[in-house]
Amino acid sequence: MGGAVFNTFATPACGALSAMQAIPLEWRILTRDCVIYVISVVVLVIIMWDGIIQLYEAIILMVLLISYLMILFCSKYIVRWYNKIVHLYIYRTRSTSFTNEETPKSNEESMPDGLYRPYFHGELVVEYRKSIASQKPSIIGVEAQNPMEKIEEYVEPDTPFVWPTGSKLNKIWFYLVWPLKLILFVTIPDCRYKRWKKWYLLTFIMCVIWIAVASYLTSWMTTVLGDTIGIPDSVMGITFQSAGGNMPELVSIVILSKQGNGDMAMSNTLGANTLDILLCLGLPWMIKILMDRKDITIISGALRFSVLSIVLCVIAFYLVTAFCKYRLNKKVGVICLILYAIFLVFALSFELNVFFLVNLPMCSP
Repeated sequence: MGGAVFNTFATPACGALSAMQAIPLEWRILTRDCVIYVISVVVLVIIMWDGIIQLYEAIILMVLLISYLMILFCSKYIVRWYNKIVHLYIYRTRSTSFTNEETPKSNEESMPDGLYRPYFHGELVVEYRKSIASQKPSIIGVEAQNPMEKIEEYVEPDTPFVWPTGSKLNKIWFYLVWPLKLILFVTIPDCRYKRWKKWYLLTFIMCVIWIAVASYLTSWMTTVLGDTIGIPDSVMGITFQSAGGNMPELVSIVILSKQGNGDMAMSNTLGANTLDILLCLGLPWMIKILMDRKDITIISGALRFSVLSIVLCVIAFYLVTAFCKYRLNKKVGVICLILYAIFLVFALSFELNVFFLVNLPMCSP
């Protein structure tokens, strides 16, 4: 649950603070993702309220997952239907208000001032991204007038065996990460090299495997560390494990924000949260119940309150972006960081029994 709030506040905050300029967001896409996510969280709260997960409840999450995927795959048809309704409404409104005028040649010309124009915001997004692409330097360090130029002059990345240049800090960092870079270089075919260009599918599979291995090691080490120093697993999960487990989303949103792809960045973040609930909880719960032939008991007594607070976090994030006119800018980043800090204070206070008893004390060895 800490990872969900981390993705809701901390990840967009890093993307907003790392962007070169304010990134416009398509309000319909953001609204769709937030509504679907809130529905998933509400269902999760209802399922977890009694502290017991049954088989039919896990199946409900899987059914919602399939419905969510169907909505994504049919998104363009839904948009077409929506735009058709909007066009029809605008046409009828104009026909009623301007009956004495000549019939317009197109829907675009027929819209009087003040009426909503479909795709207008999307055109602004496209033009904005084009302006960013024209301002960014090309991959070989030359200012690119045409983003499609100089693709053939792409320089292959360096191998882990290239000695770094620069300050001593860069060299120290090189020594620290060199073993990991070597392992990844040997086990994952890098599609950026021409000789591995056709092995992109194997690259994707190996990346997924390494993410799974890293996630397991992170969870195991966090559990052992918390047990050693006497910190409950729920507290470690809300803080350290949530931040470490969502590093891929954080890196992705930083990269996409620098490229000006705000809609893709936010859809990636909110979509990851939705999949964390429907897939990453529903599927393991269903498999566990089928294997053990018994229900699952949730240990944390404050977890349902933390999950319920996620709904408030999503609503707060949506209101913040709406207040900033659906733009991902520095103001949104600072506000999201403050809200994330407030959430951590209250969530940890619940888990540590500051307000009232919700978790039993840990057993002494």
